[in-house]
Parts: sequence; structure tokens; C-alpha cells
Amino acid sequence: MKSHRTYPCRKQVPWRVLDTEALVVDVKAGLLYPLNSVGTRIWQLSDGQRSVDEIVRIITDEFDANEETVREDTIDFLTELAQAKLLSLEENPRPPSAAEAGTRPHDTRG
Repeated sequence: MKSHRTYPCRKQVPWRVLDTEALVVDVKAGLLYPLNSVGTRIWQLSDGQRSVDEIVRIITDEFDANEETVREDTIDFLTELAQAKLLSLEENPRPPSAAEAGTRPHDTRG
């Protein structure tokens, strides 16, 4: 995985943050994935707009952790999520939606 050119993007699956941890639901497989606080933050940041490198920098800063360790663990975690089909690893960033960009879609109904 080339972390500077890989953009993790969450799939449209139900998930909820409870305190600092998250539960991700794979409805098709009938599985529930509990995430610890670091996993939850990685999941939140996997919006398809941030590269793995950007996610690693954020996690390193927020959790005051060793960058090399964070990088290895983040890549392993993202690979596991991709294998579980909970996210995809894209080569290009996903464009922001209108809600994420802070704009409303243009009404073309005339």
C-alpha cells in the first residue's frame, strides 16, 4: 500500500460512536465490529478525502504516539477493514459531497 496515494473510504454501513468507541455493523454478514478509540478515530477519518499519510499524522498528533508504530498499525487496521469489505482503498481522493463542502446542491428544477 502506497500510503501517500491511498485514500481509505468507508462503505455505507451502519455505525455509531458510543463514548470514544464505535460499533460498525455489517448487515449482510450479520457481524458487529467494536472499535477502540484509535480504531474509531481512523474509521471517522476514512472519508475518502484523506490519504493514509494524513490519517497517520492526525492519529500520531492526537494520541501523542510514535509515528512508525501508528503507520504500521493503521495500515494493518485499514487492510483488515478492506478485507472485511467495510471500506475501500482508493487511488484518488473522493470529491467532497455538498454537505461536506458546506454548500447546498443547486436546485435545477427551475
